Amino acid sequence: KLKEEYTRLKATEPKPLPTVDIKRVHSSDGVVVEGIDNCPIKFAKCCSPLPGDPIVGFITRGYGVSIHKADCQNVKIGLQGENKDRWIKAHWAVNSSSAFRATIDIIADDRTALIADITTAIASNHLPILGRKRPIHEINAHYLKNGNANIILTIEVSGIDQLKSIILRLQKIPGVISAERTGKQ
Repeated sequence: KLKEEYTRLKATEPKPLPTVDIKRVHSSDGVVVEGIDNCPIKFAKCCSPLPGDPIVGFITRGYGVSIHKADCQNVKIGLQGENKDRWIKAHWAVNSSSAFRATIDIIADDRTALIADITTAIASNHLPILGRKRPIHEINAHYLKNGNANIILTIEVSGIDQLKSIILRLQKIPGVISAERTGKQ
């Protein structure tokens, strides 16, 4: 009886966790997460990180690692909270061939052909990237009470450098008051 009881207890004991070789592992999304092997990655919508942005990871419960810009408001709050030990070092892979969505908020004088000028500026920046046919994912424009137009534009870019180039072209369009990257997708 003791032998049977011992065998039963031995079978229910938790197995030791496999040892993982701590090393840098490349993600298919172009991110290297320090110390985690084969981890699913998702990009935080609060700050929409792009290659070139300094980044950190947050180990989520059941969803892998959420990648944030290092200067994201949620990172600043999280590093002081009770889950501060769940933040992990991460950086962009050297040769990333992924495409990322970025949102640009444009304020301009409301005029004829404004949207045409905006789409022409984007097309002249040699988008689409990576063989994609539709670099513009969304355009939302509305009239403001002060006579201006507000255009929210979501595009696909390869990284921060390409986004900066696009924003510079947009700022040169006649009547554009401001063109800025927003945190949300």
